[in-house]
Formats: sequence, C-alpha cells, structure tokens
Amino acid sequence: MNQSIEAPIEDQARPVSAKERILTLDVLRGFALFGIMFVNVYAFVHPAQWFTVNWDEIGAAESAFEVFKMAFTQGKFYSLFAFLFGLGFSVQLASAERKGAPVSFVFRFFWRLMILYGIAAVHFIFIWGGDILNSYAAGGMILLLTYVLKRAIEFAVQKVAKRPQFKIPRGMMLVSAFLLMCVPLLGWGGYIYQQESLIARYEAKEQLTDQEQKRVERILEFRKPEAQQKRREHQREINDTFTLGSYADVVDYRLGILQERFWETKGFWYTVCGLFLIGAFFGRYNFIGRAAEFRSGFVKLGIASFIVGAVFNIGFIYTVLARPENAGQVWNWANFSLKTFAGISWALMFVAVISLAMLGNAKNYLKVFAPVGQMALTNYLTQSLIGATVFYGYGLGLVGKLNAFEQFGYMVVLFAAQVKFSQWWLSRYRFGPMEWLWRSLTYLRLQPMKIEPPATASATLA
Repeated sequence: MNQSIEAPIEDQARPVSAKERILTLDVLRGFALFGIMFVNVYAFVHPAQWFTVNWDEIGAAESAFEVFKMAFTQGKFYSLFAFLFGLGFSVQLASAERKGAPVSFVFRFFWRLMILYGIAAVHFIFIWGGDILNSYAAGGMILLLTYVLKRAIEFAVQKVAKRPQFKIPRGMMLVSAFLLMCVPLLGWGGYIYQQESLIARYEAKEQLTDQEQKRVERILEFRKPEAQQKRREHQREINDTFTLGSYADVVDYRLGILQERFWETKGFWYTVCGLFLIGAFFGRYNFIGRAAEFRSGFVKLGIASFIVGAVFNIGFIYTVLARPENAGQVWNWANFSLKTFAGISWALMFVAVISLAMLGNAKNYLKVFAPVGQMALTNYLTQSLIGATVFYGYGLGLVGKLNAFEQFGYMVVLFAAQVKFSQWWLSRYRFGPMEWLWRSLTYLRLQPMKIEPPATASATLA
C-alpha cells in the first residue's frame, strides 16, 4: 500500500534516501489515509450495514454531516491511494528500465504483489473484513500484465515489422485506464438492461424460453418481501456476531465470506487498475515532482476535476437519498458508477490542489501528513486493529453506540496519535514495521532497520 519513490532497483536492495523521496507523495498518502479512516469508521460502528445510513433514525445535523462525508470521502480516498500505487509502480519501472533490468523487475514486483495479497488475507480474516489491499494486489497483477503485453507488442512490431524505434505512446495508458474502468461498468449495465427487459416481457405475457422463465423466477423470488425480510434478518445476525460474538465467532464469519469478498468483487479490480494506470501516467512524466514547472496545468486539472466531480457527486448523493425501498439493480449500478467517477475526479483534484499547496507556505502545515504517509501500510493496518478492538463485542463493544460526530472525534484522536507515533518511529528507523516486513520478504533478506547515527569527527579521523 505504501509505494515509495525508490532508487533504481539494484541487486543489493537499499532503502529510499531522504533526497530520493518526494515529500508531496508522502503528504498525499497521509492525507488519503486520513480520508480512508473517515469512511471506514462508519463500517466499524455499523458492521452489518456498512455505508447504508438509517436516515430516519438520525437528526438533521447528523444527516447533513453524513451527506458531507458522502460528498467528500466515499470513493475519493481509495481512488487517491490507487493513483499513488500506480505512480510508485511507474517510478520503480522507470528505474529498472534505465538499469536495463525490466524482466527482473516484473518478477520482483509480481512477488511483491503476492506478499501483499497474503497480508490482505491475514488482515481480512484476523483483523477486519473491510480490507482493500486484496483489490490493490489483484489490480496490480492486471497492471503488471498490461506492461508485459505492451512490451510483447513493441517487441513484435520492432522485430517483425522492422520498426526498431516503435514504442506504444504513453498516452495509451490513459486510454487503457478509461477502457478498464468503463467497459466493465457498461457490461454490468447491459446485463441489468437485459434483466429488466426480460421481466418486462414476462409481465407483458410474452412467450419465454424455459431458460428465460427460470431466470425470471429467480429474479422475482429475490425481490419478494419474504426474501427482503430474510436479508434483513441476516443483517441482524451479522450485527449480533460483531456485537455479542467472541473473536472466534468473528473469524469464523469472515472465513465464510472470504471467497465472496476476495473473488466476487473482481469487477472492481479493473477500476482499481484503471486508477493505477492514471497514476503510472503521472509517474512516467514525474508531474508531481515537477509541479512548479506544470503549475498552470495543475490549476486547470484542479478546476476541471472539481467541476466534473461535483456533477457526479450530485448524482451519487441523489441515488442514495432518493433510493426507493425496493430499488432494483438499476439503482445499484447508477450509484456505483456515479460514485466511481466522482471519486476519480476528486482524487485528481486532491492531487492537483495538494501539489500546488506544497509549493507555498501551506507546505509547513501539510507536511504533518508525511510521516503517516511514509508508514501508510503500518498505519492502515493499525487503524483496523484498533477499530476492531474498540468497537467489536470482544473489545470495548461500541458497535452502534457512536453518532457521526463522535465517530469523527474518535478518528481525529487516533490520527493525531498516529502522526506522533510515526514521527517518533521514523526518527529512529528507516521503515515502518510493516513496510520493513514487506520489503524484507520482497528481497528475501532482512533489510537494515535502524538509522545509524552520523559518524563523529574522531571516528572519521580514526
């Protein structure tokens, strides 16, 4: 999760030096982690409902705050993190290509993603069921595949067509990103359209095939009030598991849904990979590291992203607030699609605004996010561990007991503690604990952890 801007990949791995890091990227990671906590804390308080707010049970002030959270956080910060992941991939790849070792990079990065997938599985089963790391690992595999395909196409054209200078334009990364994000959504939309058309034909008493008849019966069975009541009862059972169950009960529940959460969300992987590709495009040109040079471009990007994201946000919020009680799949598709593109747009807005702000005096305030961002994987997992301990029944048992404002207070206190801890830790060690473990497993040897004090004058003379 914490993809650092690294030096050229060498046989002897070494940590990223202070000079090689771009402070803005660590600030963006820390800021994204703050926003992710903003979203995830609701899922801790309401483990069976996730992001479904019971609007009838809260007051006007809390409702307004929940709408604010939807507009500014949902879909925005996992998008920002995915963007930064792709950017880190691009920078590491560029280093490997300059060294003439892209093949070894592919195998090393594949192994790195496999380790991340293992961390994701442990996180999901034993700590928290809201894991996003597995989608990053899977999306990273697709990203790696796109690079391998790119190299294969270039090699074929260069050798077969005798065009030794041929390279696929880097702008194709943006085209590929658009296709990866839009085609699955269009496919899902087309499936829903066929489903609704089939039901319309059934209600119009048209002749259906046996297969079509069985499909309609399954759809209508799912929509019956009895089925909806059964789903509500299942939600209450889930809530009781987290409120009253032991740690073993919670782990057993997560094991039961492991395949569903790790595989049946595969459509989401393409969205994540699309965000990776956008980040990779930025990384290829080092746009963030050259923000002063591209100042006017960042201003235009920030304004355009804000306007486009605001339009999508309005639609997203509408699909939440105006959703009928028995809404079908069309509402789900519209809600997810609008949230996705609102998130992408405003993630780019955050990139532009923070990159510009880091050029001025605001840097003195924003850099507080940097230590948290430098230890993003450690801090992300720590947020999950503390959240599960505070809210679930085997801990302090605060499920369902904090309103939106109290959740915000909890989040601010925890994040402030992570800022202080990260500052303290990084003053003594090169990496966060999980970053060190991930890197050590990647290179299959323990990495140097402690920061060695500078040599004294006498030691130097000796």
